Amino acid sequence: MNKKNSEKKVKLSRIARIDDEIRSGKYPNSEDLAAKMEVAPRTILRDIDYLRTMYDAPIEYDFNKKGFYYTEPNFFIKSVMLTEDEVQTITIYDDFLKFANEDDSNIKLRKAIGKIIAVIPENKTNDLMFAPSEEKKADFLFQPTVVVSGNIFHELDSAIKNKAVIEVKYWVSDNRKYSLYTLEPLYIFYERNHYYLLAWKEGNRSKPGVYSINRMENLHTIGKHFEIPNNFKISDFLKKNADVSPADNKLFLFELSFPKEIATEAIEKTYYHNQTIELLKDGTVSVTFRSTQLQEVFRWVLSEGHKVKVINPPELVKMIRMEIQKIGKYYV
Repeated sequence: MNKKNSEKKVKLSRIARIDDEIRSGKYPNSEDLAAKMEVAPRTILRDIDYLRTMYDAPIEYDFNKKGFYYTEPNFFIKSVMLTEDEVQTITIYDDFLKFANEDDSNIKLRKAIGKIIAVIPENKTNDLMFAPSEEKKADFLFQPTVVVSGNIFHELDSAIKNKAVIEVKYWVSDNRKYSLYTLEPLYIFYERNHYYLLAWKEGNRSKPGVYSINRMENLHTIGKHFEIPNNFKISDFLKKNADVSPADNKLFLFELSFPKEIATEAIEKTYYHNQTIELLKDGTVSVTFRSTQLQEVFRWVLSEGHKVKVINPPELVKMIRMEIQKIGKYYV
C-alpha cells in the first residue's frame, strides 16, 4: 500500500476512535485525545473539522466541561462489515470505473466506493488482486470494456495466492477454438483496457506467457502446486517483456469534428484524457488530442460512422477512405 493510502487509513482509524470517545459522554478535549492517539492536538482539531465536514457530525465544545460532545445524542458514524468476496467485488468495480467517462453519477459513485475502501482494514486490502490504488489514466478511453466473469477473477486470485496449478479452456484466435491449458498462474495485470494473466505453462519454465483473461472459461485447480524461484521477479518481467500489443512509438495529433446535430452530446464528453474540446461558431464541435493509438482511434471512428469526421492525421484519413472503399464494393 502506498504512503498516501496508508496515511488515509490511519486518519480514518483515528476518526473512528474520536467518535467513540465523544459518544462515550466523557467530553474529551483535543489534548486528551492527542495523548491517547500519540499525535499533536492540532491534528485532532483537523480530524474534528473533517468529522463536521465529511460526516455532518453535530460536534460542539462545552466550555464548562471543557470537552467535545454531540448535540444529537443518537449520532454515530455508520460502518459496514464486508466479507472478503464483497471487498473484492467493490475493488474490481472501482478499477473498472476509473476507465469510464467521468460524468456526475460516476464521480459520485467513485467517491462513495472510495469511502468504503478507505475504512477497510489493511489486512483485508493488502492482498487484494485489485488493490485500491491512486487515480490512473486509461491509455485510451474509446475502447469498450470487456466483461469478465467475477468467478474467474476470484478463482485466479485464490490460485495465485496458493501457488495452485490450474486447468482452463482458453480461446486460441488462430485456431478459432478453445484449447485446454494447464497453467501455473503468477500475476494479473491491466494493460490497454484489458486484464491479463502472467503464467507458466506447466513443465515449461523458460518464459512465462501472457493470457487474456476474457478468453478463459471453465477454470479450476487440479490439486497440484508449484514454487516460484527466489531469483524470479515478476515486476522486472512486466517492465521488460510483458507488452501485450505491438509497440507504436509515433505520436499523432488527432483532430475530430462532430456535426452540430449532436453538438450538445459531444461537448459534454471526455474522449481522451489530454483532449482540447471546443464548440465552434458554426455549431460543430472540435476535439484534438495527442496519442500513439492510431489503430484504436481508427476502430472507434468506424464504429461511430457519420457521427464523427476525421480532420487529422492524414494517415487516419487515408485508412478511413480505404475502409470505405472496401465496404463499398459489397454494395455496388
